[in-house]
Amino acid sequence: MSRTKIRNRIIQGIALGVLITQSCDYKPRNQGRSLYEKHCQSCHMEEGQGLGSLIPPVANADYVVANREELACIIRNGIGGELEVNGIRYEGEMEGYSRLTEIEISNLVHYLLVDMNHQERAYEISEIRAQLEACQ
Repeated sequence: MSRTKIRNRIIQGIALGVLITQSCDYKPRNQGRSLYEKHCQSCHMEEGQGLGSLIPPVANADYVVANREELACIIRNGIGGELEVNGIRYEGEMEGYSRLTEIEISNLVHYLLVDMNHQERAYEISEIRAQLEACQ
């Protein structure tokens, strides 16, 4: 067997190993963190701290905890206008992500509530589904 074929097989084996390892370590927060990094981090920043007086924080944010029953709808449909987070007023628009599935939204809400806001529990998928049906 040529060196090129051996090298290609090694690379394929490593890629398969990474895929298997990631799929075996599935937790809602893992997908939630990935979704946050892809869709939210560019505005709300890496640690969810927001951007000064321009963009509100989503980590350690009283608004997130107080409005937890609306998070699924905010993620799906966006939000606009004035709101107050941790005593600071913000005004602007956040786009929604209508292409995210219920499960993706559920995992993102889990990450926001449990990992970024230290809540004991997030919602079950049935609760997220009910929230999304109510805001359509």
